[in-house]
Amino acid sequence: MFVRKFAEWFSGIGLERADATVWSTVASAAASLVAAWLVYVVLMRVVIPVVLRFVAYTPVKWDDILFNPRILKVVSELAFVITARVTLPDALVFYPKYAAVALTVCKVGLVCVVVHLVNRFLLALYDLLESNSSSRITTLKGIRQMLQVITVLVGIIIVVSILAKRDPIAIITGLGAAATVLMLVFKDSIMGVVAGVQLTLNDMLRPGDWITLPARNINGHVEEVGLTTVKIRNFDNTIVTVPPYSLISESYQNWRGMRESGGRRVNRSFTVDVNSIRFCSAEELAAFRREPWGEAIEPDMGYVNLTLYRMYLEHYISELPELRTSESMIYMVRELAPTPQGVPLDLYFFTEQTVWKDYEHLQASVMDHVFASVVRFGLRIYQAPSGLDLKRLAPQE
Repeated sequence: MFVRKFAEWFSGIGLERADATVWSTVASAAASLVAAWLVYVVLMRVVIPVVLRFVAYTPVKWDDILFNPRILKVVSELAFVITARVTLPDALVFYPKYAAVALTVCKVGLVCVVVHLVNRFLLALYDLLESNSSSRITTLKGIRQMLQVITVLVGIIIVVSILAKRDPIAIITGLGAAATVLMLVFKDSIMGVVAGVQLTLNDMLRPGDWITLPARNINGHVEEVGLTTVKIRNFDNTIVTVPPYSLISESYQNWRGMRESGGRRVNRSFTVDVNSIRFCSAEELAAFRREPWGEAIEPDMGYVNLTLYRMYLEHYISELPELRTSESMIYMVRELAPTPQGVPLDLYFFTEQTVWKDYEHLQASVMDHVFASVVRFGLRIYQAPSGLDLKRLAPQE
């Protein structure tokens, strides 16, 4: 051991035994700390720059994230603590109390650095998954935060066990008695962690999703899915934060499926006045047959103007360039059950315009065409009488 060789050397130059012990201990402790510092410096000034150059030279990107300067700096700190842990207690062998204190400090420092390294690695792994995957991975932020909290809690338990000189299992067992109190104090956090894991694993929510939650007056895009809160920006630019468990216990609507399918449903209806429904004349049928949509009209059959109007609207919808069709995306013009106001016609189709503004403009243009073309078929759209209509019907004085 170096400390004993130092003691022999100091005794050899004429120092008393007690003085030789003191000076050999000081020299050995200083040499231990200097060695640990040199290991840290060599790693920071020599090894890490070489590793970073090699990482930057490789064509892949995952190593740039996993071997980033922050993680490598913590690795250097870990090497410093390990070196001190191995050498410093032996340097204080002549002073057992100081050696025990140094050993305890080194153990606590080692636990703290390892916890720091694990948290840095979790951050880097999260960044790697987020950069190489879809937006679904970003919902792992809650799980990442949960793992970080667990890592810190485990580190705290180990540090307490080192300072108390007790088995960590015994400390964890002792905490069981306070579990009820902790559950009451951290109820929201615990529920948020569980709900966040459910939201993530079941792929129920991702940042960027458009959700509506009428019970809480929420209608906007998810900005962040955290451990205890979900941040949502409403369309009026107000920010709403809700606990994750509220999205588990309450019903909400997620519009992600509409965006991923590339088709948004249009479902608009209007009511036709029953008094305007009649059979078409031969002249009307002849005019309609000259149009592309009317080629299937038989001249010798009687057609109702409402039937032909439905055929016309279906053809009009089929010619829309924004129409989206698939096995699950059909289009039709259907007739609903008559009401006291008339016969409702319902337009049902899907459009590739999923952006709100473009979607609303398309709906408006389709309905404008419906209102303008209804008169060609001798039909009238029902409209409740207004005050002006009643005034016209009133007897003139």
